[in-house]
Amino acid sequence: MNIINSNLIFKGLDYSNVPRMIILHHAAALKCSIEDIHRWHLNNGWSGCGYHYFIRKDGRIYVGRNEKAIGAHCINYNSVSIGICLEGNFDTEKMGEVQYKALVKLSRYICSKYNINKIYGHGELNATNCPGRNFSLERLGSDLKVGAEVESYPGYLLKFNPSVKDKNVELLQSKLIEKAYSVGACGADGYFGKDTLLAIKRFQRDNGLLVDGVVGRESWGKILKYV
Repeated sequence: MNIINSNLIFKGLDYSNVPRMIILHHAAALKCSIEDIHRWHLNNGWSGCGYHYFIRKDGRIYVGRNEKAIGAHCINYNSVSIGICLEGNFDTEKMGEVQYKALVKLSRYICSKYNINKIYGHGELNATNCPGRNFSLERLGSDLKVGAEVESYPGYLLKFNPSVKDKNVELLQSKLIEKAYSVGACGADGYFGKDTLLAIKRFQRDNGLLVDGVVGRESWGKILKYV
């Protein structure tokens, strides 16, 4: 596997990253380079390219930030992750096999180096469509034999919304009740109200998770005993 040093110049970085997961992104651009992304992120007022790696459609892999540097790609998870971005817009196109094989090789290398067994799409942790609806996390998880919880995670964030019934919220509530976290007098009714919000926050606090009351893939996996 050939990884190309991009020789990007950053405006100061914090080298306290402790990788516990890989987070995947698409550039949301049909054609771009690591230099383009670096320039865009500098224009955002950031230190430079927020990703640690960038993969072109032809399979070439480029270094962005140093792996030890905290990234700028996924709110609340930048200091515990390696961010990988892929050229393309996977809302409107599908990833080619050459690019996909490069992603598998790079992901396998990073997982082995840091003993990682969690690979997330950006949209599983933050409210975004990234890395696009045509990006197959299930296939990648299967090929890498990691992230077995992919099949059960609903694929979107569960959060406070007391006016809409959701079968995944009902499952979540049932599991919380089993673990002695009360979700209110109505029980597992499928509505994410204030009592469920408080239960989620208590569970997150007790399990060393980010206490935000939002159920992403990591909280989901803990509650359903996948991680």
